[in-house]
Amino acid sequence: MDKLFHFDSQQEVYTADACVISCFDARFDVAIRKFLKRRGIVTFDHIKIPGSAKSLAAPECPEDRDFVLRMIRTSIRLHQPRRVLILAHQDCGAYPGVAVDVVAGDVVRAAGVILASEPSLAVECFFADFDGIYRVV
Repeated sequence: MDKLFHFDSQQEVYTADACVISCFDARFDVAIRKFLKRRGIVTFDHIKIPGSAKSLAAPECPEDRDFVLRMIRTSIRLHQPRRVLILAHQDCGAYPGVAVDVVAGDVVRAAGVILASEPSLAVECFFADFDGIYRVV
């Protein structure tokens, strides 16, 4: 192998402040990172999937939900987060032409799926718009 890039990375296994589920839409990456940092979440396991909550709340096939739940369980097993944050966003390609209320409803349903599977976790729900991040209740 040819070394192409040098860096020094932490070798110790970490405990995650949270497991974060968001869409892979890069338009919200900076805002989400700043939001997490402001909430004291520095080290986290990030599950990025199209539509974020949709794979849990309204999956196209049951395997999608199972996959996300396996990723959450892997995060728990390896890095012991005590909470999961679900972030959906405005203008999501997985929800073309869908009202914000529908997307927010899926975030809440996704939280219910996670809690039914892993009741010891705290689950927080959020929606990112182009002007800020909002708590979904």
